[in-house]
Amino acid sequence: MEQNRYLGIYIAGDRTTVVLLSKTGGKIEVLERFCIPAATPQEGQQQSFSFAETAQSIASVCAEKQLVFSDVAVAIDCGLYRQQKLHSEFVEYRQIAQTIKFDAEEALAVDAAQTAVAFEVVGKQLSGSEVATFAAPAGVISEIIVSLQNNKLDPLSIEPDSICLRRVIDAAGENAIVTAISQTRCFLLCPPLPGGKATVRSFVTSGNQNKMSLLAREIMMTMAAFGAERRTETVKIYDTTGRIDFETLAAQTGLKIEALDLAENIVFEPQEDIEPLELIIAAGVGAGFAGKTEKVDFRSDFMPYEGKKEALEKTIKILSICLLVFFVAIGVFLQMQYYKTNKDRKRIEDKFKADYVIAMSGGKFTKSSEAVRKLKSEINRIKDVKSGLLSASGDDSIEAKLTFLFEALVSVPKNIDIEIEKIAATTKTMTITGSTSSGGYLQLFGAIDKHPKLVRGSSTYESKNGRDNFRLTIELK
Repeated sequence: MEQNRYLGIYIAGDRTTVVLLSKTGGKIEVLERFCIPAATPQEGQQQSFSFAETAQSIASVCAEKQLVFSDVAVAIDCGLYRQQKLHSEFVEYRQIAQTIKFDAEEALAVDAAQTAVAFEVVGKQLSGSEVATFAAPAGVISEIIVSLQNNKLDPLSIEPDSICLRRVIDAAGENAIVTAISQTRCFLLCPPLPGGKATVRSFVTSGNQNKMSLLAREIMMTMAAFGAERRTETVKIYDTTGRIDFETLAAQTGLKIEALDLAENIVFEPQEDIEPLELIIAAGVGAGFAGKTEKVDFRSDFMPYEGKKEALEKTIKILSICLLVFFVAIGVFLQMQYYKTNKDRKRIEDKFKADYVIAMSGGKFTKSSEAVRKLKSEINRIKDVKSGLLSASGDDSIEAKLTFLFEALVSVPKNIDIEIEKIAATTKTMTITGSTSSGGYLQLFGAIDKHPKLVRGSSTYESKNGRDNFRLTIELK
């Protein structure tokens, strides 16, 4: 549920208004709110902006009320920044962002190095862009950020109060001049340029100032600055003072004066110690998190927000450490398995070597693969001996040679008459003397050539008395 809840903080000179809000269906709902008075400087101390005690008080109240939220945003009072409408020769947002600070330095007479600048493009022309620029002292912005960070309330964005008010008004003031006025502040929203945004002007007022005269003067000045494409006959007013006479103001300006109804945009219950306009602004800055909302953020220029970046870096760091531990554990386990397997292999190889020397009497063990090959060859020889194909002495025995010879003789066609007169066998060769019927010696020689174990050596033949007498020498392959 906290994923849809946000904390909006509106910082004014005399007090800070804090709201817990959610936004559903396009409507802002204020769930909780409270106000923290600004710290009073001690006697003799110079008046300067300080937010440390206020930030600590905000954190304490949030903890006491057990407020749960996902993000924090801050709006600053119009008395803490300066606003100016500038013309930029660029149209691209990135180019404007790179040069606007120097344009603001010249137009507002501020030191760019000591100033946080926020801006938005309110209209575009052939010659460039119309830009609403907001400049706040860097010391004020840094004081707010550091104080909230120290209390674990790091704000995602810091925006001007006028922008936050416009976000709440939204379409309620469409095609009209909109003013919002309290005892200490006055805001005036002008209809947007074609394809642009509504520009917002803000004023700091005093409690005894004549608000009717102020509104009449500023409305007429605004109307005078309008072009023909932005003419309007309606002024909508959100009055928290209760002192604006709509009929009198209509008579002074010649315009239609109406009350601004925000019931469809924001829901909250009035509270005596909280100014309604300040509450709306605090809700407006928090509403910037809901949906795709463009922000006019001082932090993007000065001390950019890194809360989520730090959280991501921390998560990646923890994940990296976990992965490192995991891979080290895997490496140690695999190394132990390797040593264990290698030890078993060495033990088996030593036993195999000892058994090989016994089995292959006189054989020399070189390497396992060679020993396995020789053992397989010896096993096949033993099988041949057991089957009667070979004698125990092997292929070069007399019995084996004669066996091979008779296999060749049997393969000669039966119509060939073969007479063997003499077979002389040695350990290396066999010499056969005999005769065949006419032409039969070729069949005999061919049978010898085809035998897988025999190779025909020197041979002679002579045809005599209708038979072919031959003498043949045979060797083993």
